[in-house]
Amino acid sequence: MSQNNVDTTAIRGLVAKYIEVIARSTADELVSLFTEDGVIMAPDAPTMEGTEQLTAFFNHAFTTIKIDPKIYIDEVVVSGDYAFARCHSEVHVTLLEPKASHSEANRELFVFRKDGGEWKIARYMFNKPQTAN
Repeated sequence: MSQNNVDTTAIRGLVAKYIEVIARSTADELVSLFTEDGVIMAPDAPTMEGTEQLTAFFNHAFTTIKIDPKIYIDEVVVSGDYAFARCHSEVHVTLLEPKASHSEANRELFVFRKDGGEWKIARYMFNKPQTAN
């Protein structure tokens, strides 16, 4: 198996792990999947940078919502110690108070960086696709 295939497989595995951990609502474990300077750019929210801000973001989120994501990888591109995965998702969100839920579709972009020989999430951004009129 070529190095590119090994890296692509590892990145697909990291996205699968991200899905598992976010569904368990475990902030510390989720943040461990990111580089120390990791960044999240979520819609209608400030940019979160670094371990401390990501931990606070996820801890707060998990006190208000439960997330059940299904992320589908559209492409993975690897170039040296960087890679990206363009994805789309179907996410079931449950508000913990009041008990209400909804589903939403998102576009997702993960940027990965090798950190100590291991792939980690360096940047993550998601938004809702525009619907056709």
